[in-house]
Amino acid sequence: MPAKRSNSEGNDLNKKRSQFLPQMSRISRSISACQRCRLKKIKCDQNFPKCTKCDKADAECVGLDSVTGREVPRSYVMYLENRIMQLEEKMSGGRIDLNDNNTQVTEEAEPLQDDDSITNYSGDSQLGGLPQVSSQQIPFENIDASIFEGSGISFSKLMFTAIRSHKGGQEQDKLNPTVNFENTSALPAILPPKRTAEEFLKIFFSQSNPQLPIFHREEFIRKYFIPIYGKIDEDVILANNYTPINVSFFQGAENIRDEDTWFFQYKQEFQKRLQTTNNIVDPNEISNAIVPPEKFHKALYFLSMAFAISCSVHHLQYHSNISNSFKIAANRYFETASSSEDKLESLQSILLLTLYSLMRPTVPGVWYVLGLALRVCVDLGLHKETSIENSNSIDYFTKDKRKRLFWCTYALDRQICFYLGRPVGIPEESIGTPFPSALDDSLIENNNSKDPPLLKSDSSTYKSISLAFFEMRRIQGEVQKVLYEDSDIPRNFSGLHEWKLDIIEKLKNWKLHLPKTERDMNCDFNVEFFNLNYNHTVLMIHGLSPKNTKLSVPDFIRLQDSSKEIIHCYNQLHASKCINYTWVTVHNLFLAGTCYLYAIYSSDDVCKQNSLHEVKMVSQECINVLNSLIDKCAAAYNCRHSFEVLKSSQ
Repeated sequence: MPAKRSNSEGNDLNKKRSQFLPQMSRISRSISACQRCRLKKIKCDQNFPKCTKCDKADAECVGLDSVTGREVPRSYVMYLENRIMQLEEKMSGGRIDLNDNNTQVTEEAEPLQDDDSITNYSGDSQLGGLPQVSSQQIPFENIDASIFEGSGISFSKLMFTAIRSHKGGQEQDKLNPTVNFENTSALPAILPPKRTAEEFLKIFFSQSNPQLPIFHREEFIRKYFIPIYGKIDEDVILANNYTPINVSFFQGAENIRDEDTWFFQYKQEFQKRLQTTNNIVDPNEISNAIVPPEKFHKALYFLSMAFAISCSVHHLQYHSNISNSFKIAANRYFETASSSEDKLESLQSILLLTLYSLMRPTVPGVWYVLGLALRVCVDLGLHKETSIENSNSIDYFTKDKRKRLFWCTYALDRQICFYLGRPVGIPEESIGTPFPSALDDSLIENNNSKDPPLLKSDSSTYKSISLAFFEMRRIQGEVQKVLYEDSDIPRNFSGLHEWKLDIIEKLKNWKLHLPKTERDMNCDFNVEFFNLNYNHTVLMIHGLSPKNTKLSVPDFIRLQDSSKEIIHCYNQLHASKCINYTWVTVHNLFLAGTCYLYAIYSSDDVCKQNSLHEVKMVSQECINVLNSLIDKCAAAYNCRHSFEVLKSSQ
């Protein structure tokens, strides 16, 4: 039997049927009488969907299929034709060419997947409350309600209903969540003035590089900034709020003449072309026509990517095209940077692209760029320091650089796998590299010394942030392995409960020793990101997982607390326009929102702790942030809509 339809769908079918009936009356002679009239040997008026005699007798009106000899409803052809019309409309809405005769139908269609989509969250490796499949893959009737506890309708059915529901109308057409929001028609950015470039670097070195110290500050200035812009202004603060930049690092390079810098040559050429052009032209066209000498290509790549990431750090303050334009400008020189003879520099170029892909939905996705970084990392042997530790040919500066680049790659790997529920690229057992130095960059000089600096920094450095995040990624990696993968509980624990107590103690200890002030961090890093990572990890420990299929009351309480904290954190970041990641924010916020509602729905103790006003307030905060990200990340639209459905069902 055909599936039941909603009222609106039924009304549409009735309209189509009424339009179809006049056409049917014109061919009524070619349709045989119904089986009942034939047996009774009475005249059949052949009306649809029932003839008059069968309708009066309230009998089923069937005909005889001339090919198979089976009795079939006389309206089955009309039903099939109407069904085809429905499917064709859906296919047209999905931009499928109905006239394409080359389309092949396979026995099992493989669904397209998007790494950046919230629905791609692995259901068997992460919270069971997050479905990863589409409505076509699992029938609603087959959902196991026992996955979640609770009376009446299970939360799992509410969740799947929310995911499968669709809003019609023009709004969805305008905000089509399947559209790639990366503007492929954007032009490469114009090289910004020196002062603007310095402002971008201030953001990069205070907000991004402390989390992932891809660059040694003084080395970056010497190799990439000075060749393009010349000497950096002394008043520029680059994560050195309470310590000076080591200017001895720039000896020789800082004496570069203005006319030898690329920005000077670029301005001269730009003005020249602007004056020789009679017509009004787009400045971008002039800029794109200027080809820099090859010796500046690597510097332009690293600077452009740093600018793109800086715009993404505060993406709500900048139009998305600005960040995208800087990335497009960098793409022109990626091959030069990634094929550098200095393999560590090559890895740095890939790590920058990985970081940008983590902040914004891009093509190729972050998963694939990360894979390239991991392979370069292993090829260079960065995961095992023992092979180079006894080598006298490597100076301390290079050794420390190898360590920091390994741990940057490690941190990205653990972070992304923790979000997507995927196996890590380099297992913990294969790692033999200690953390990089905690000294400020100004104290780690490239002077060919084989020994570590004897000086100890009197004040804290941005490295305190780096080391804190490295430690957090180790904790998250352990949570992922024990709770969400088919791994045994470590042998030094008697059971899962004892391991959970230990990992929670590690988390508390991590939070206790975090740098808390600007002086501690030597920069104005936003400490709200510490709270986000802490609460997200707590949520993953106490939430549903393959090894934790039945939550206790303490689990529900911790789940509620951590979910609510995550939503509040993102709301604070949204208010200050400091959200740095787009698809990650959508992913984590939707996870927190659904876990919050699930805890309230499934636990009477949690429900009693939350007034209706508070639930509405927290839910609205979640919706507001998701709504602000719709034009930045395609998944935000469906996540917001699904969460609204869940909220209204509570």
